[in-house]
Amino acid sequence: MFGPNTYVKHNSVISYSHRDKEFINIYERVSDKFSEKFNLGDYDILFIPGSGTIGMESIFYSNNSSINVIGNEGVFKKKWESFSNLYKKNTNSSIDLFCILETSNSTIFQKENSIVDAISSFPYYSIPKDTKIIATCSNKQLGGFPGLAIVAVKKDYWSYLKSPEEFSYLNLSRYLDFSKKNQTPSTAPTQIFAHFETVLDNFKLSKLKKKINTNSEKIIESIGSDNIIGEAQCPVITIKKELISIDIAKKFHLYGLNTNSSNYQIFTYSCDDRDYDLLCKELSR
Repeated sequence: MFGPNTYVKHNSVISYSHRDKEFINIYERVSDKFSEKFNLGDYDILFIPGSGTIGMESIFYSNNSSINVIGNEGVFKKKWESFSNLYKKNTNSSIDLFCILETSNSTIFQKENSIVDAISSFPYYSIPKDTKIIATCSNKQLGGFPGLAIVAVKKDYWSYLKSPEEFSYLNLSRYLDFSKKNQTPSTAPTQIFAHFETVLDNFKLSKLKKKINTNSEKIIESIGSDNIIGEAQCPVITIKKELISIDIAKKFHLYGLNTNSSNYQIFTYSCDDRDYDLLCKELSR
């Protein structure tokens, strides 16, 4: 429980393919709604089938400049440094990239005029000024199904990226070309788009922030702010395993229970509020 993906119940019936007009119409609506909902009119919105990590790799592949990974140390910074080494460029030009929220230790970093991993931070934390590319996903805070990366590219940044002639399913320019036809280069997850449109119609940022803040405060009160690693009021709260009994961890199947991590993590948006009440009641005993 309390993991990074928002829990949803949905019965979807899809009677069309990703090349049919029904999907083309949904794609266009979802793209427009996403742009309008989050005030991203200066960006081209691209949908890449797969996880947020696939979206991140597409950014490293597509940039003609070297990418300099900065920000707080942690698991995800190391992952992006691996991509940076894999996709080294023979050029003197470079651009910075960072995680706004380094999920592994709940720390925040912000810098203008860069590329941002907003996969775990969006939209609770604002995007810095003049960000060139934003990577996020349909699930997590937004509450859609997992399986769709969302990459927003500043409209004046395309000259710094590979041309669409370079054939790769990581090439953002190919996604831009297909987006003009309201399609994706590869098979699109039609059920995710259909569900995501409903999510966007009902999404309210103020409601999400209130949920995260309220549940954070409950956890702070139950375990103490001094026992929390990184940000205490945050979409993900990190707590050393030694501070939570194994019985409680197993009862709620806390995130991190079956890993080698020395910490448990509680994502403060993914479950019903009453679930947080039950957990905090156990933590306060």
